[in-house]
Amino acid sequence: MTFDLKDYRSALGSFATGVTIVTTLDSNGNGHGLTVNSFASVSLDPPLVLWCLGNKSDSYDLFSKCDAYAINILADSQGDLAMRFAGKGDQKLAAGDYAALETGSPVLPGTIAAFDTKVVQRIEAGDHLILIGQTLAYQRHDGQGLAYFRGQFGSTSALAKS
Repeated sequence: MTFDLKDYRSALGSFATGVTIVTTLDSNGNGHGLTVNSFASVSLDPPLVLWCLGNKSDSYDLFSKCDAYAINILADSQGDLAMRFAGKGDQKLAAGDYAALETGSPVLPGTIAAFDTKVVQRIEAGDHLILIGQTLAYQRHDGQGLAYFRGQFGSTSALAKS
């Protein structure tokens, strides 16, 4: 079976997702980020999460070899930040622009949640690498999340209970 890859990608975009920035440290202790919407909870016991890294990503070498990462779930006001780390090129974080929890992976300010994890498994799947991490620490804040649907950002505010 053959697919029109552009149309297939558009069909996949019909699934609304949250938006995250995955962060890690390089060997010199510099923080880096990458916008990702392929984040999921795997298990509560032990607390495992996953995300998928494209094999053609500019950040592949860094993230495919990292020992730890943080998943930063963006607030609905952070669309510009998502776009900054979605593109090609420099995806470094400025020193002092982030905090850290257990592993030292950068935790971004203003997010609605963050999960600090150590990598426990890597799985090659097609043109992606699945990174499974065990959550060592997390934080949660009030606010609405940034959503992505059919190529556009939106807010989870329509889902908020009054």
